[in-house]
Amino acid sequence: MVLCSGAFDGLHAGHVRYLAAARRLAGPEEPVRVAVAPDAYIQTHKCRNPHWNQADRWRTVQAVRGVEAFAQPESSVAETIRHEAPRLFVKGVDWAGRLPSDVVAACREVGAVIVFVDTDGVHTSDAFAG
Repeated sequence: MVLCSGAFDGLHAGHVRYLAAARRLAGPEEPVRVAVAPDAYIQTHKCRNPHWNQADRWRTVQAVRGVEAFAQPESSVAETIRHEAPRLFVKGVDWAGRLPSDVVAACREVGAVIVFVDTDGVHTSDAFAG
């Protein structure tokens, strides 16, 4: 199984490229599961309120073909990795060198390979700039 995670607070082209890349990395019958972060994550880590609540963000990601979105519980991404035990944990290249140590440790514990994919430089902060 391939696991992705994120806030997806305003699904944009970078997110779609990210999820499409994860789908390409997965085997033909292998699921791509997408953990949609809770609202509290956005408030804590992005220092703002989410534009859309977790349920709406989950529904939006779920509409992307080839992925299975789920609402990540209040637990951490590291706990989600431990629970899901993916073969690959995929993040956008903007996370290279920035993954929290507990996420890296969780991947090691379950044997997940971390893969960074290009999103053509499109990020949520760009989508809401202006």
